[in-house]
Amino acid sequence: MENYGEPKIFMGLLERVSRDAEDIVFVYTICSNKEEARMMGLLAIEEKLAISMDYWVINSIYPWQGVIEEVDQYLLMFSTQKQKSEELMKHIESKHSYKVPMITKCNTDMANMPYQLWVDDTLKNTDKYKTEEDAYPIEDINSLHNLK
Repeated sequence: MENYGEPKIFMGLLERVSRDAEDIVFVYTICSNKEEARMMGLLAIEEKLAISMDYWVINSIYPWQGVIEEVDQYLLMFSTQKQKSEELMKHIESKHSYKVPMITKCNTDMANMPYQLWVDDTLKNTDKYKTEEDAYPIEDINSLHNLK
């Protein structure tokens, strides 16, 4: 028995696999505190503008209004698709507390295919994300943490 849907599925997968990995980009910004960093990351992920956001403390030296500043800040690195990057940058700018925030985009030359496919599938899905509490009964949370 022949299945006429298989070639179409195979061609769709082949098209996705052969697509250039330049689809993944990183968007960077800095902010002054952990709360702002977390808020920007969570909002961007909830709105499916980014697949992930990493943040860490950095030491910054820069001139501001004629004075050389030396401060601790948070560097945020968002991972997203190229077609979502402009909207993500506007989103970051609208939520940012700085008058002149640094928001930059870096293209990638290559991304591993499983990651690329996961990003594509996750960001195109319109379902809202669940919290851990909603996704797993309380008795399962301890067993999930033991898997790490």
